[in-house]
Amino acid sequence: MEDVRTALTAYVTEGEPPLGLSGDAVLAAARRARRQHLVTGAVAVCVVVLALALAVVVLPHRGEIASTPCPGGTDTRTALVERLSCLVGRAVRALLPPEAQISRLTIPGETPPADPFHLIADPAGPHPQDAVFHMGVRVTDARGTGSVYFLILPGGGGGPKCGDPEQLVCRTETTPAGLLWLSTLRSGDIVTNRVGLAAPNAHVQFWSTNSGVLSQTGVRLPKQRSEPTLTLDQVRLLALTPGLDFPL
Repeated sequence: MEDVRTALTAYVTEGEPPLGLSGDAVLAAARRARRQHLVTGAVAVCVVVLALALAVVVLPHRGEIASTPCPGGTDTRTALVERLSCLVGRAVRALLPPEAQISRLTIPGETPPADPFHLIADPAGPHPQDAVFHMGVRVTDARGTGSVYFLILPGGGGGPKCGDPEQLVCRTETTPAGLLWLSTLRSGDIVTNRVGLAAPNAHVQFWSTNSGVLSQTGVRLPKQRSEPTLTLDQVRLLALTPGLDFPL
């Protein structure tokens, strides 16, 4: 506004109005200026609307991709829970379709945490990593309802040996992270894809089933989709998630 006032003052005080200026010419110039103003305003509105649309549609998606690193603390059990919960949650979500609904699998009377991937730590010793860290989530997508489970135990160790009559697939694989064992099991209508990693400092397991009911000993689970939520290859990727083998 100050620049406009300065320019008008200079125009009035430093020069006479141009000759031939008439009322019709002033009105015509005013109409042209108004039309230009309206066009400019319309363009500005379109730009604002487009920007708002991008903010609603694009920015949340970009935020998910450009997420901050997971916490790196391992000096307390609480810090380990926060770190592992973040790593597991991001790894699992990355393999699920965007429309998938995720909820925590809980026992009767248990209040689910706000984050369905927040781990439970059952202490097994005095050190932060001396605990059994575990959780299970129910996943519902266009193909039905299934589940994904996670378990980590302190110290290394191998998985079950092949030869179980319920095993449809069973094999081992040597990786830089440690010995990996992979299996697909069928018990009645329930199919489970399970992978374990015998890392130097921890034993990591992930498994996925085709039922969204909490797996409990002696409980017959209902089949709720044709195949497990995650394939054996996808569960393998989860077991190899960097950072799950916490340092001693």
